[in-house]
Amino acid sequence: MESAVFNLIEDIDQSTTNWKIKARVIRMWTSVSSENGSVKGYNVILLDDDNNHVHAFSYPNIWNGFNTPVIEGGVYVFDQFSVKAAVGNLKPVQTDIYIRFSQYTTVTAAEDDGMIPAYKFEFLDLGDLFAEASKYQPQQQPEFAIDVIGVIEDFEPLTKLDTKFGMRDVVKFRICDSSNQHKVSVWGDLAVFANNIYTKGFQSPIGTLPSSKLYLDLDDESVTDMRMRLKEEGYLSKREKYLKAAKSEFKRIYTTFSVVKVDEDVACWFYSCNKCQQEVERLDRRFRCNNFTRIIPVAPKRFRIMVLAEDDTFSCNIMLMDRAARRIVGTSAAKTYNDFEKAPEEVLHQVLKDLVGKEVTVIIQLNKANVTEDSTIFDANDIFDTTTQSPSHLNLHIY
Repeated sequence: MESAVFNLIEDIDQSTTNWKIKARVIRMWTSVSSENGSVKGYNVILLDDDNNHVHAFSYPNIWNGFNTPVIEGGVYVFDQFSVKAAVGNLKPVQTDIYIRFSQYTTVTAAEDDGMIPAYKFEFLDLGDLFAEASKYQPQQQPEFAIDVIGVIEDFEPLTKLDTKFGMRDVVKFRICDSSNQHKVSVWGDLAVFANNIYTKGFQSPIGTLPSSKLYLDLDDESVTDMRMRLKEEGYLSKREKYLKAAKSEFKRIYTTFSVVKVDEDVACWFYSCNKCQQEVERLDRRFRCNNFTRIIPVAPKRFRIMVLAEDDTFSCNIMLMDRAARRIVGTSAAKTYNDFEKAPEEVLHQVLKDLVGKEVTVIIQLNKANVTEDSTIFDANDIFDTTTQSPSHLNLHIY
């Protein structure tokens, strides 16, 4: 059989350089000089069909001399290399050896017969992280890097913080399972990549340590098993909890968000019935209320402003109904409309523009369409401007 031609990773040692393995490259990264940013070496994690993996390293002149380009995910035959003792801290895999490619090493692309897995992880349960961290002094680093798996909650979009290294990009989130949660911060260029993969749906992994990666919704058995475990243990995400509560009873929900955009293509006010407050139909100089089937001579103007709202977890469209809109705008629709007739180009546009960037707490009245997810537009019936008021009801390092 073909497997008899190759050595298994678990069998290689420092006794010789006459090794030949067939393996998949499951991770790649470069070692970079902290002084000038030049590449000092190339690193790969190799995985064989017996599910054993090992770290391998090559200096740039050796790597660039390979006749076959090496890419992440590819399967190759590696022949003639040295085996060294693994030293140092934060080693990428839990083995006591690593491979050093030399001028005698040859690399040949091999057929991917599907016998070698696409990934391998050495997971530590989230509940054991604190105990693991407690083994080390504040400035001490562990011997091995750690793999974890969980659900990302409370993702905070990319922002900049002033640090001792200057202004740096950072994203923050919590990683959770059904019993545990830990705060995570990702800094620098890695924060930009994290923000892209989470908010824009990029399906490429990103790094934390140079050797580590972050995967979202990975097509892997470990992720499937994790989802089944969370389901069995009754884990619900923040959004699932929100919808579950709503399905039991249509009710008011308090939530805080920032106004990202105002949809000026949607009319920001309407004529209403002075009895039911609902929109009426205009008939020449009079109005018809279809709820009470009556004609009314005068119909008050009421706000109805569509905004794009965003919090730490997701964004959605929220309709600021009249009471909510009046509280944040600081005036009525009728007053705004009268001023609008006097100076249409300035007044209304400025009123809507002033909403953008405000952080507000709203009371959302859920309806059946929200609960069944037929509608992603939520009606906000009341609102508090948290920049000027203190509402009594509020919802709620990695380098």
